[in-house]
Amino acid sequence: MLRLLSLVVAVALLGGLAQAQSFDRLEVFGGYSYVNNDFSLTSRNGMQGWNASATFDVARHFGLTADFSGWIPSARVYSFLFGPQISFKFQRVTPFAHVLFGNTIVHYNGYLSSGSSVSYAAGGGVDFRLSRRLALRGQVDWLHTNFHTLDSQGGDNFYPNVARVSTGIVIRF
Repeated sequence: MLRLLSLVVAVALLGGLAQAQSFDRLEVFGGYSYVNNDFSLTSRNGMQGWNASATFDVARHFGLTADFSGWIPSARVYSFLFGPQISFKFQRVTPFAHVLFGNTIVHYNGYLSSGSSVSYAAGGGVDFRLSRRLALRGQVDWLHTNFHTLDSQGGDNFYPNVARVSTGIVIRF
């Protein structure tokens, strides 16, 4: 009976390892990011910056994402978000969606104050595969914070709800 149980456990573990080898486990993204309080993206209240993320796939269509962003207008804004992501790989296109939770930090330039806010984002995008390990990404997220203004002296504003658009390169491992 013990041998049969050992055989079943060994087959289950080897089967799980074989399935794990059939898809890439980690993808790393880095690129340009733009946020704007006007979701049509026509307002001039936007800020430019960067976006980087890493997603570890725990199953074929499900992964865990760590997402980091930064924008530098008259203040420095940094966002640190974490959460689940689902994706569906087709031949050269991989659409994905995620819900992320975390924190956004603002450092005011020229002032001695700074602040932080609980944040969350919902959105997704599409990866266009260039090779087995390399892809181009387009991504759009709705980002919510509790900030109402970045600079009360009439400078740039960081509103509680912004559209975040990111594009860049994905490397898969």
